[in-house]
Amino acid sequence: MKIKDIEITPALFFAPLAGYSDKPTRQISRKYGAEAVFTEFISSEGLIRGSEKTRDYLDFDEKERPLGVQIFGHRAEAMSEAAAIIEEDFAPDIIDINMGCSVKKVVKKGAGAALMKDPGRATKITRATVKATNLPVTVKIRSGWNHNKINFLSLGQKLEQTGIQAISIHPRTASDGFSNTPNYDHIKQLKESVHLPIIGNGNIDSIKRAQKVLEHTKCDGIMIGRWGLGNPWLFSEINKFMRNKEYQEPDPTPIDKINLCLNHLKSEENYRGPKEANKIMKKFYKWYFKGFYKASNLRSKLVHSENIDKTREILDKYKNNYKLN
Repeated sequence: MKIKDIEITPALFFAPLAGYSDKPTRQISRKYGAEAVFTEFISSEGLIRGSEKTRDYLDFDEKERPLGVQIFGHRAEAMSEAAAIIEEDFAPDIIDINMGCSVKKVVKKGAGAALMKDPGRATKITRATVKATNLPVTVKIRSGWNHNKINFLSLGQKLEQTGIQAISIHPRTASDGFSNTPNYDHIKQLKESVHLPIIGNGNIDSIKRAQKVLEHTKCDGIMIGRWGLGNPWLFSEINKFMRNKEYQEPDPTPIDKINLCLNHLKSEENYRGPKEANKIMKKFYKWYFKGFYKASNLRSKLVHSENIDKTREILDKYKNNYKLN
């Protein structure tokens, strides 16, 4: 598929995930087969105020391209100004507008998925953002705010008129969060109702699920979020399937996962320093070691590790014991 002049083949994306889609994680995803990646969402208000912490989220390397920066906000003026800053100071490939985050601190400000409740404001924000930048603008939405307000079709049609280049849709409502089954019919219906590329998202945890979404909805691309954490082999195998219909579910060994975790730890250390890296990695362990023998015991030791050297010692010991067994 193409997003304006950017060709992404196969159209396999690593989703913007708050707290997870940092530079080391994006680079792992790209290395294993994601063809485009997004930053975690960035506050337009923080950016226009010159917050250094906000600007830090925009740090990326050339090898991550094509890369999209996702922004959120509730004011058209702030979103358009933020888009102009992003283009001038950072020059990513895509700007994506978040209309899907249902976290309370975001929606209470009228941003993220709260925009699903206010199509007028959503359209105004999108049009202002498109006008402010030469970069292609995309939007990420959900099915609606709740099950009494499923409005992805009407909103998608309105957004199409603003000049955006693609829509990604997570077919759950904001009230669902990550619970309940995604309604993939919503992806299919959106694809049939607009003339934009549509990227399907939502609980894509296997090649079988990716195949179902692609064949049922006829969407143009696939976006993987949580299920790629600690398991980037999923990107590799879905990439192969999308290219030539090779079908083999990923089957990394425990040693593969431990080695990747150690490499990820090292990358975070190089990027953030040892203290912050040891802290950041603690939220990844539930993904790396899901299904491991005595996984809860291992995760507990890692989460309570006081420094990065101790963390490596725990991982190396587990790895060596696993080899012996």
